[in-house]
Amino acid sequence: MSDPMLDRSIGALLGLAVGDALGAPFEGLDRDSYPRALDFAAGGMHGIEPGAWTDDTAMAICLAESLLAERRIEERDLLERFLRWYRAGENSASGRAIGVSPKTRATLEAFERSRRIDAAAEVDNAGNGAIMRLAPVAIYFREDPTEARRSAARQARVTHTSREALAAAELFADLLVAALRTGDPEAVSRAAASAAHPDLAAVRDHRGKTREQISSAPRAVDTLEAALWCLHRADSFEAVVVEAVNLGGDSDTLGAVAGQFAGAIFGASAIPQRWLTTLLSRERLAGLANRLHTEGWAR
Repeated sequence: MSDPMLDRSIGALLGLAVGDALGAPFEGLDRDSYPRALDFAAGGMHGIEPGAWTDDTAMAICLAESLLAERRIEERDLLERFLRWYRAGENSASGRAIGVSPKTRATLEAFERSRRIDAAAEVDNAGNGAIMRLAPVAIYFREDPTEARRSAARQARVTHTSREALAAAELFADLLVAALRTGDPEAVSRAAASAAHPDLAAVRDHRGKTREQISSAPRAVDTLEAALWCLHRADSFEAVVVEAVNLGGDSDTLGAVAGQFAGAIFGASAIPQRWLTTLLSRERLAGLANRLHTEGWAR
């Protein structure tokens, strides 16, 4: 692609979906209890077909379409889109919502009853849903890092209100914007290592940890640390994402977050063609990323 930054923007959203689809068949399995995942597969707890994705990508599509319609984070619009996905399968890979965590389900049902945009305040949720869908925000607001950070927290807060999840969302926005603007993995890793928030100590220390010390639990801070660890160890899009989904546990979201990093650094042109060929809704996702990049908000 002739425009490297556009290539990276498209790569961030496609990378999210590729990582989600690669890890989805292994979600919930213990680390090293399955053959090393190298290609899309069928099955798993959601019974997906090869190249299909889960809630990570579906909610990212909802976020992208809301941003393009509203030109900012509009919480009610975003929650309505999430609710239509949850109830009617809108923006899903298969016509039904899959992978919805119990806490996100409780939040969406609370919103459905009350129509209150602060429904998530009823549920203490530090989960990685706050970051798994973030690429559209980083792409759209990449020219204004302050607004990217603010909008990252706002989109997170509609489903996740814990201090740790919000801190992780803000830092991930900082790091994704840096990746999109520079394509430099070392710049991203250094920025993570200097994160000041007290809840992000694990992220700061990601470089020196062993694989055994990296958690694959579905917490936002743990998932961000794991994705950074994979990025630090690998030198290609494929290597980053394969490393992530083979950590086990919440493998689809580990893949989605690592895929956002890898795509934002190496670009869509670095994603293996065998994955792009099979990925569901590839053209739609690339088109959304192109629009987010082209119509992006800046002051």
